[in-house]
Amino acid sequence: MLEGIELKSGDIVIEFGPGTGAFTDAVLKRLPEGAKYLGIERDPHFHGHLEDRFPGIDFHHGSAEELPDLLSRRGWGKPRLILSGLPFASMPLEVQELILTATREALHEEGEFRTFTYPICWYMTGSRRFRRLATTHFSQYRKSRTIHRNIPPAKVLSYRKPTKRLKAEGF
Repeated sequence: MLEGIELKSGDIVIEFGPGTGAFTDAVLKRLPEGAKYLGIERDPHFHGHLEDRFPGIDFHHGSAEELPDLLSRRGWGKPRLILSGLPFASMPLEVQELILTATREALHEEGEFRTFTYPICWYMTGSRRFRRLATTHFSQYRKSRTIHRNIPPAKVLSYRKPTKRLKAEGF
């Protein structure tokens, strides 16, 4: 998820659905002095676990669609990196749309949005719909090779902010 990412002082990193903190731990180890992190976790059990595991780190108990408001309330600028552990393939279209809209609005012009999927889910309706929808919000799309050392194997999907809104094609 963090391959090729160089974080700098002043950067803002957002994580949607940090869960137990696997990506959070990796991000915080790379987070330089002067950079900011915000994890947004909807599940109250995971939220409490994260606050216990990472004392002093900013976690919001709520939904990723709140991101623009959360940034505004903190007086923060636009993040250069948004990571997501959210299960987009199992979400209804309306929720996918709300989160992708918030992500696009909040993301820095030079920012990147990364999420992952499991190859076993690649052809599921919700997964195909998410990838198609994401191309209407972001101009550049990349998928990684399959990472077999992950259990189950996974692919990282990377999206860049558009200069204009694009039509969904190619999925």
